[in-house]
Amino acid sequence: MIIEKGKACHLSVQALWSAVERPKWRVVITMSATLTMLERQIPDNLNCLFLLNHPVYQIRSDKRLTPANEYQDAGNVTAIEFDDQRYHVCFAHRPELLLPAKKICRYSEAAIQPSADEFLRSFGFHIPTSAPEPTKSVPSMLPLSGQLDQIPDQYVILDCEFGTLFRRSGSSNAINWQVFKTLGLKTSLFQLSAIGFDRHQQTTTFFNRYFDNPNFLPEKKLTGLAETGLTITAYERQGLPLKICQAFITQVLQLNVPLVFWDQTQDLKYLRRLLAFYYPKLSASERAIVQAPIQIFDAQAYTNALINHGNHRVSAHGLPLNGLAALFNISNPHQHNAIWDVQTIELVLRHLDNQLKQPVQQTVQPAPLFASAPALTSHQARTPGHALTPAPQRTSRDAKYALVRKLHARGKTYREIAAATGISISGVNYILKKAVAVSPNHGVVPSPESV
Repeated sequence: MIIEKGKACHLSVQALWSAVERPKWRVVITMSATLTMLERQIPDNLNCLFLLNHPVYQIRSDKRLTPANEYQDAGNVTAIEFDDQRYHVCFAHRPELLLPAKKICRYSEAAIQPSADEFLRSFGFHIPTSAPEPTKSVPSMLPLSGQLDQIPDQYVILDCEFGTLFRRSGSSNAINWQVFKTLGLKTSLFQLSAIGFDRHQQTTTFFNRYFDNPNFLPEKKLTGLAETGLTITAYERQGLPLKICQAFITQVLQLNVPLVFWDQTQDLKYLRRLLAFYYPKLSASERAIVQAPIQIFDAQAYTNALINHGNHRVSAHGLPLNGLAALFNISNPHQHNAIWDVQTIELVLRHLDNQLKQPVQQTVQPAPLFASAPALTSHQARTPGHALTPAPQRTSRDAKYALVRKLHARGKTYREIAAATGISISGVNYILKKAVAVSPNHGVVPSPESV
């Protein structure tokens, strides 16, 4: 049954059946119903058509139906219902849409048969069957010419921060935010920062911009406003993605110096997608810059290579930037702020560079502080050769006696000396009061403590 907005009337069951044969009647549904088609009226714009199990269409003035761009990520319409007050439109990949009756100009309960084309044609709609014109392919953005394995002399350090994309929906009583994808990604660039350096000395290159994306949560915009100190108008102006792209190309990429990342994986992927999306709107000179090969130095991969070289093995170590910085006694008070992370990367690189310039410190042969003489067996004790070799024992004894005297001279008690040397308290007493020291000439002289 096709039902259009018009005067309300109350019909019996027989009259409703008659309405099926006379579709020109205008009636109002006064009960819960499941619909197959819904036309939404949009003032000063093209109306939208929701068709069950089909994508959302825009209705052009000549009744041609074209895909609605604002619903391209919603998928097919999975259900259309009316509950006496509002219309509910459900999608495959987007939250439910609630529409009041005043925004609906036509709907239908009739089955979509014998085909969708013939069903739509009965309402005067037409879906173009001609294939769309092929789009021009976008060339590779920032192709890689080489991966550097040493810290370059001149470079620009880059870092990005991201924000999750949300779609807002709800009613007068509640607002719902649901994560959604655009271009296959659930996140997008929020902050893009870069600082230039020449042999660890900062240059004039300084870039720090925030993207104003309407699909970010409101707290993201508040964060950007707080960090920049700009008014809302100025913040939205500086946050236009195309303007940021053009400024980034002019101020950073045009320098043609190696780009340094802490971890290039995500940052470079999002940069390339951003440049590819706005590539058709770039000038000829800007297009040439984004297509030029670049050199990359990945600081995280560099530290990973150093660790593997020391371990004599190959494995992956995903070292966090601020965690490694803490080993160098570096503290970043604004972690996950791109411009602060750029400065932290530079400080870590300086420490790594200085550390590698130091001579290698070899590990020496480990040995106990006091070498204890091995116990002699009964056979060895009877052997003259073993009985006449007291030199190692004497050397050990002299070192132990000297340490006891040194600790005693520092004011340590017998109990503290015993705990530090592993000698009993009576042994400490013996050494300090009765023992003798061996002179360099192998003569025996009285111990100073025994005088």
